[in-house]
Amino acid sequence: MILTTSIHIVAHATEDIPKLSSRMNALFSIPTEKFAISQTRGHWGNEITLIRADCEPNESFSLLRTIILKLNQGEKNNLLHNISASFDEKDNFYLRLNKQSMCRGIISLSEHDSIRIKFKPAKEFDKNNKFKDRVIDLFTKK
Repeated sequence: MILTTSIHIVAHATEDIPKLSSRMNALFSIPTEKFAISQTRGHWGNEITLIRADCEPNESFSLLRTIILKLNQGEKNNLLHNISASFDEKDNFYLRLNKQSMCRGIISLSEHDSIRIKFKPAKEFDKNNKFKDRVIDLFTKK
C-alpha cells in the first residue's frame, strides 16, 4: 500500500512540546527530527506552537496499523460503524487522536484539542475505494 501521512498538532503555551514529540516517537516510531515546529499567536495573543510531521510510505502504513490496533474495541467499533465520515471525496482518511491521552501512552479518538492525522493514498487506490477497503480490513485483523 502506497500511503503518505500528515500529522498536525496545535499546542498551547502550557503544553510540553518535547514530551509531545517524544510520545509520538515512542508510540508511533516517528523520529523526533521529522517534527517541524513553528510559533504563532492565537486570537487573544496567546502563544501557540504548531507542530507538523510528514511520514513517508514505509512509515505511514505502519502508523495507521498501530493506531487501529491500539484503539479500544468500543472506539474501533464506533469508527468502523461511521467509517465513511472519516473519508473525504479524494479517499483521504482522517483521524483525530486525543492529545492528553497520548501523552499518557493511551491511543484514543477525540474531536477537541486533538492530533489531526491525514492518510493520503496513492492514486492507484482511488478506483473502486480500494484504500477504504484496506482500512476496514485493518479493523478485523488481530
